[in-house]
Amino acid sequence: MSIVLMCTMFLVVQLRKISSWRKSVTSTKDQWGNKPGANHESSSPAAQSNISRKEERLVRMVVAIATIFIVSNTPSCLTLLCNILFDEFSLYSVYRRIFVISSTTAYLGQSISGGFNILIYYNMASKFRSRLRLLLRLDRQEQEK
Repeated sequence: MSIVLMCTMFLVVQLRKISSWRKSVTSTKDQWGNKPGANHESSSPAAQSNISRKEERLVRMVVAIATIFIVSNTPSCLTLLCNILFDEFSLYSVYRRIFVISSTTAYLGQSISGGFNILIYYNMASKFRSRLRLLLRLDRQEQEK
């Protein structure tokens, strides 16, 4: 879980760094070499804020998925740690009931993580949403095209 946390922090820092670099490059010059304020769409403040808004949504999605993963897999890690540290912590020993409860909680946590990931992707990623709706045949208009 610490590796997931470190990788998520690294990814967020890199995404923010790339976003600020992209914003500084597009504010000084657009892709055609014109100065800002020209009548091109890419140099407008609205286009720059769209880039930033999309990247902020990506950062929020990555952080949300990592947080749900860490929270939902904590019982699994604790069960495994107790299993390693204590020989009596198993299905056929003194702590049988605690083992069953912790294993069930770990399984439920992992199941909840998978369910929430789909919901997060569906709410935050428009391409995923449109493809899923097409796959599940929820959009009649898209099927006719």
